[in-house]
Amino acid sequence: MPIDALEPLILSDYSIDGVIHPERRRRLRVAVISKADSHGGGASRVAEELTQLINHSGHHAHHFCSWAGKGFKGTRRPLYGKHGGLLRKLHHRQKKAGFPELVPFELWPMLQMGLLKNYDLFHFHDLSSAISPLTLAYLARHKPVVWTLHDCSPFTGGCIYPMGCGHFARARGCGDCPQIGQWPIDTKRDNTQLMRRIKSYVQEGNVTAITPSEWMADMAMSSMIFKKRPLVISNSIDTDFYRPLNKTKLRAEMGIQNGRPVFLLSAGNIVDPRKGVRFALETIERLRHIDPFLVVMGNADDAFFEKLSGFDYLAVGYISDRSQLNRFYSVADVFLFCSTADNQPLSVIEALASGTSVVGFATGGIPEQVSQGKTGYLAPQGDIEQLAAAIAQAWENGDFDNWSAQARDAAVARFAQAKMLREHLWLYRRLVAENATKDRKRPIGPSNA
Repeated sequence: MPIDALEPLILSDYSIDGVIHPERRRRLRVAVISKADSHGGGASRVAEELTQLINHSGHHAHHFCSWAGKGFKGTRRPLYGKHGGLLRKLHHRQKKAGFPELVPFELWPMLQMGLLKNYDLFHFHDLSSAISPLTLAYLARHKPVVWTLHDCSPFTGGCIYPMGCGHFARARGCGDCPQIGQWPIDTKRDNTQLMRRIKSYVQEGNVTAITPSEWMADMAMSSMIFKKRPLVISNSIDTDFYRPLNKTKLRAEMGIQNGRPVFLLSAGNIVDPRKGVRFALETIERLRHIDPFLVVMGNADDAFFEKLSGFDYLAVGYISDRSQLNRFYSVADVFLFCSTADNQPLSVIEALASGTSVVGFATGGIPEQVSQGKTGYLAPQGDIEQLAAAIAQAWENGDFDNWSAQARDAAVARFAQAKMLREHLWLYRRLVAENATKDRKRPIGPSNA
């Protein structure tokens, strides 16, 4: 949908108990807050694009970041105000001391900049290494706060994904952390039990949690921190931009012979263990008989390319340009994605929108993105034999073309930006109206006059 078509969404009013509140008729003022701009990864990218969508729909939003690879301009503002260098050092030092995000250093500049006065609602995304959960707790005493859980760190002692550790789901919380010293905990002191307890305190306040997948909502509830199940609002991409391109033409331009399967391997860092490239390579080894051509997109080392000996491949490095991403998604028959820990990866949505089926492991929220046998195929995590057999059979049966067409249709129906925006605006309006109703009901006295 063209961005201009989003503007009428501002006219959609929603009621509480059948009454349309004035707060739902006016333009919303939203502070979207994340660790970084889109240079900071998928969560920060969602925050950046959501800010753009809110503004294009006629409302008012700024994106506050602790750092910005593209600089602070337009609607992008520095979360730390004029104290960016100092506050980044303070956050880094407290993390090394074993208390990541414990002190809300960023709260003072936020209050100095008048954020409480200037915005109706605060929407937080990724906090790790940059924002204290106590900042959310304070702001929630005054205005509605929304927190999108893009990974598991909001309900663990600090790890992004537990990777099989169940300590976060214990009644006493984390502790004895197997990821001590790894990013983003980055310390040898195990204070994960304390940090998880602080996050539990935040959830007792007026904070509304969102997750992009049902899987993440289930994980959050299993932590016993949340009293109310998080709302599920899927991530989105621009499905008008990411679209199927002519495979035959692209393959001719890239020197890829037609008539053979083309597999895409993609990650920001190909050798990141969490992206499961080891499993992808083992799967490819079992598919030599169908003579696949490999497109490798992302940073990789010489050791990785040595493992591709005997295969034809095109290595394109790390790609950030959307036009190029669309080309490399579109040239492939399948996106081979064997991640071992993920919530709702944007790369999967981009591939589907580009008309490329997704094959890999049924990890995290990925089964909610891929329809089995329709838009791709997912094997149980680690089962490379089943995955390789399914890919070989799909190639021999000519299923890839059918999967491709259905992938595109599914992406447009489920992950279009207009859908995500509409669901967020509904939530924002409801929370702002409910907060205004509470304010009117509060008695006037010395404490709140």
